Amino acid sequence: MNNKSEDRGMLKWAPFHSVMSEEEVLDVFKMREKYPKPELSEDQINELEYLIVEAYNSQNTVVLTVYYNGKLIDKTGIITKLDAINKTVYLDKKMIPFSDIIKFRYI
Repeated sequence: MNNKSEDRGMLKWAPFHSVMSEEEVLDVFKMREKYPKPELSEDQINELEYLIVEAYNSQNTVVLTVYYNGKLIDKTGIITKLDAINKTVYLDKKMIPFSDIIKFRYI
């Protein structure tokens, strides 16, 4: 009698694959990696605005944490332009909507 447990590998997923197509299974796994956009308070938004204007004036390198497609992504660069009308920030000529910025820090 063999007391060792054996790894079934991908066999354990066989019933899961029989219910859904492979593409649907991959979509489920991708959705598990995503999470909802963090909500910022009014004070946090005001502080972000202040820090971004300060960084634009000083031309220091910054890291902006941006919410994009269910994930938080860090973008590094120098703020080259502020567009108050469209509420966008340009980080090294790449447009970022202000509403997508979650965090700010200097390098």
